[in-house]
Amino acid sequence: MVDINLIIRCQKGELSAFEELYENYSTKAVRTAFSIVNKYELAEDIIQEAFYECFRDISKLYTPEAFEVWFYRILVRTSWRMKSDEKKFFHEQLETYESRMKDPHDCFEEIESNELAYAINRLSLPMKTTVILYYYNGLSVREIAGIMNCFQGTVKSRLYNSRKILAKELKNWSTECLGKGYI
Repeated sequence: MVDINLIIRCQKGELSAFEELYENYSTKAVRTAFSIVNKYELAEDIIQEAFYECFRDISKLYTPEAFEVWFYRILVRTSWRMKSDEKKFFHEQLETYESRMKDPHDCFEEIESNELAYAINRLSLPMKTTVILYYYNGLSVREIAGIMNCFQGTVKSRLYNSRKILAKELKNWSTECLGKGYI
């Protein structure tokens, strides 16, 4: 829940209020950015840029109640922009994943974390971002539509299609492991 008084104090230029705002949102923001770009160092850079833009433009925010949607819009756009410069990282991560999968003991142990993260990373950037904002950050369909500047129906469609794709990816993965005798 947004502390409206804190946002108003930030809009007035109170540095201690902005520090408190940073403390309240930085951890979740780093995790969100990392979930989008898959590189911690890049996520930290994204957070720096997003909070700088927040600090610079918070006085232009007309309704303090809309802070969370406004901030996540900044965060998502910054993540997308910076991720476009880091596309080669995905290929390196894929190679690491494939080499790890050659060890039968690793195949089933980490499905809840690594295989799901791998499957999410294979989604298109808008679908991946929608999944992260909805399931990880607990934002509503309406808030995500505001962040991503699209219709609520588009968000619902992305969530539905993402669930289908993820279920298929994880089913294929487990079938592959069974076929190879790993599980």
